Amino acid sequence: MAADWDALDFTCPKCAAARTKTCTTKDGRPRPTHLARRLTSILLQIAVRRGRGQPPAERAQIVRSLTAVQKTDTSAREGCLWHQATDELYLWEQVVAAAGRHAADAVEGHLDGDELRDAAQQAARRIDETRKLVHEWHGERAEYPLDEKLLAGVLRPAPSLLARARRRGDLRRLRTDLARRLVHLDKPGGIWEATWHSDGALSAHRDDGSCVRGWSATPDAAEHVLQSFEATSRHRPQITLALHGEQPEAPAAGEDAPSIDQVDVLRAFDADRAALDTTVAAITQLQRAWPEPEITDRVRAAAAQLQTSAPQSPYFTLYSRQREHDWAAGESAAWVRTDAIVQAVDEVWGHFDRSEASRGPSWIPRAARELLTTEPEQLAAFLRHHLAEEPPVTLGVINGPAGPLYNISSGGAHRTHLFRILGLPWMIAKLYARIPPRRFDVACVAKGMTEIERAGRGWHTLLERGLLHGRIRYEGAFAVLDLDHTPAPWLLGDAALASAYNTAYERVYPGALTELGIPAAALAGRKAWEQWLYG
Repeated sequence: MAADWDALDFTCPKCAAARTKTCTTKDGRPRPTHLARRLTSILLQIAVRRGRGQPPAERAQIVRSLTAVQKTDTSAREGCLWHQATDELYLWEQVVAAAGRHAADAVEGHLDGDELRDAAQQAARRIDETRKLVHEWHGERAEYPLDEKLLAGVLRPAPSLLARARRRGDLRRLRTDLARRLVHLDKPGGIWEATWHSDGALSAHRDDGSCVRGWSATPDAAEHVLQSFEATSRHRPQITLALHGEQPEAPAAGEDAPSIDQVDVLRAFDADRAALDTTVAAITQLQRAWPEPEITDRVRAAAAQLQTSAPQSPYFTLYSRQREHDWAAGESAAWVRTDAIVQAVDEVWGHFDRSEASRGPSWIPRAARELLTTEPEQLAAFLRHHLAEEPPVTLGVINGPAGPLYNISSGGAHRTHLFRILGLPWMIAKLYARIPPRRFDVACVAKGMTEIERAGRGWHTLLERGLLHGRIRYEGAFAVLDLDHTPAPWLLGDAALASAYNTAYERVYPGALTELGIPAAALAGRKAWEQWLYG
């Protein structure tokens, strides 16, 4: 298997599979790695990896001989030479950078070699930029439109001009897709004042005091960032947007986007007094009901009961597995319902696999004892310190038709387990939302040809029954979904993911999915879901 992964570092000369992509048959189905690709990987690794101990000049000779052999290889399919060109440019970028370092080391005793090294690094960067242009032009994004006006009358455009036309075409397509998505948001949401900067930075404040910071590739996408923090997936933010700077001709990259900091979390903690009071009241009730000597046994029993009644759902990776580049994301802070947190890293409630003994299974009873022996008048300050002043719990938002579900995104698994096991109603958290991609490849949704075919068939069913809005097309045997909107995004996943989140959603928001048109019988489990969706 390790050899296969090494081979995937390089373009296949037989089927033209791009780097990191598995080999395919003529009709587009996955197949074991071609022998020619394995041999190519071995040769190129000698040049790039195992040849690092050799002087750059000798490595350059190896690269030159390999690229010369690949140039004369006419057995590859059309398009393979494009991929070979990107591989060769990658090799040369490595060699040129190494040559600069080698030259700087060689003159170290007599000259300042920084100038030599910097010059080589600049040349290496130019080679890398050229590689990226070639890859983008003939790679996965080649299907996106070009700005034809920019190319009018140009017979053989330079790669940089093509890249500019591509970026402008991407922006135009993105704006069209975003406008189509908004049609399906049929409920008025919160009132927002937002500011968008030409580098993509976005900040917004709602009339209830909520704050969102993040980025969007275009001002048109700002509304979609805010939608993730609305009450449901059907609410449309009412936004007043101010623009700072000129609108770029290409989608903004979102580098150095603003984020939620501790001040924002503390402000959100203090803003919702009702959630804090309800949580303090629940803790006080437990203090009266659980005598201190029984806390450990009560916690273990509560964890076992929670594992039986509300086992965790799979981690929601549906968006991150898609090949489309991110074009918007946002962060906020708010009190959230703890029962809506359906995934918390460690899969069994109350059990932690940590190398530090203090962070292992003994943490929950110890933390519960500390919480339940705190004086009632000090509980608010205790929660503020452990939830808001320390690094916050960070949750990923998955908005749905009646409200959101959450996954632990980074940090806070122990505190989340504790609150879920104790049955506490609310907790303050930092929220992160990634906007749904526009394109879903079925091969990135399910594994195995049978499940891939069934997932594509399921999309057709969801489209026919009004649970999905968009267009389905095919690339060979594989379905591709151009998504406009779905009120319950987990429905796009395979049967295992969809049925697990259906069960969790019905537990948190009873009846919400049946109101969408899904019969209650289809929510009974995976087999029932498959029968309704595929039968």
